[in-house]
Amino acid sequence: MKDRIIRIMESKGYTPSKFAEKIGIQRAAMSHIISGRNNPSIDVYKKIIEHFKDIDPDWLLSGTGNMTRGNAKPSEPNLFANMPVNQPKIQITSENHREMRVEAPKNDQKQVVNEKVIIQKVEAKNISKIMIFYSDNTFDTFVPEKNKKD
Repeated sequence: MKDRIIRIMESKGYTPSKFAEKIGIQRAAMSHIISGRNNPSIDVYKKIIEHFKDIDPDWLLSGTGNMTRGNAKPSEPNLFANMPVNQPKIQITSENHREMRVEAPKNDQKQVVNEKVIIQKVEAKNISKIMIFYSDNTFDTFVPEKNKKD
């Protein structure tokens, strides 16, 4: 699918960053798709189909059939096709331009809590007996000698 996306960009005359802007995805995401690091998501697929109505969805997804719907050839970009001669320039604004208001960070100070650690002394434990059970249903008992002196 990566190669088909590149082919669409070339036929429409878009750079990867302009193509990403046109379909409404991040430039980094487009870069990862073009480099082969990531595969395009279904969301990217849908955005391409929504913005380029002449692209055949089956071709984009599977590579079967023609790139464009019907038998139409892919359109080549023409800088002067829609520009009337001797007309004033029209200023075009970006459709995807959004302003985002950033709120000042809140600086909540939490009250300091002093915790007291209490260490309790535990009496030393001595081993009084060790029992070992064997698979043949026998066992051994070991009792340490009291006050062993050498």
